[in-house]
Amino acid sequence: MQHKQFIPALNRLALLSAFCLAIEFFRMLITGTLTYIFLPWNLLLAWVPVFFAIKASKQSGTLKLTLYAFAWLIFFPNSPYIITDLIHLKPRNEIPLWFDAVLLYSFAFTGLIIGIISSLIIYKKMKIIFPVPYAKAIIILIMFLSGYGIYLGRCLEYNSWDILTNPINLLSDTANRLLHPSFYPRTYAVALITGILLSLVFFIFESFTELQELQ
Repeated sequence: MQHKQFIPALNRLALLSAFCLAIEFFRMLITGTLTYIFLPWNLLLAWVPVFFAIKASKQSGTLKLTLYAFAWLIFFPNSPYIITDLIHLKPRNEIPLWFDAVLLYSFAFTGLIIGIISSLIIYKKMKIIFPVPYAKAIIILIMFLSGYGIYLGRCLEYNSWDILTNPINLLSDTANRLLHPSFYPRTYAVALITGILLSLVFFIFESFTELQELQ
């Protein structure tokens, strides 16, 4: 199974997720507020792509593999999306700023790495199906598409399931940005910068897995 080598990393990410939830609970307990109550939900969504990546890695049939890989692609942006929650960091009277900085960074870092691990599982499967250069090209394309997905979530407030529940508006907004790119510079800026970041982080971690395989 292509995912088995990532089980230790996923176990450690589960511990890191527990740490994130613990400090969020501590914050709610100390302050009596629900300021960052959205973070646990976003972290839960960040884990969803891992499920689909593992399911995809186990498939040998084309149909099921395609369905699970597509589901992974749709939900993958939820993992690095938590990085954008850093915009909520600001001084608050109820707790020191440093605590909130650690809190938000912990969730953002955990979500990002969860996403990268899920993409490595998918990439390992892709290398079985496609030549390595094609697999790398596909994963880079996915990272830029995910940058656009993050834009849709943060700036237009779409969710992953809107592709099923609200496809007309989603396709309309996407078409407008493709047909009139000069009207939407922020769309392309977010997708480009985020896509580059995700690609660089992915290939850094991918180099670690290559070293591990050589040992």
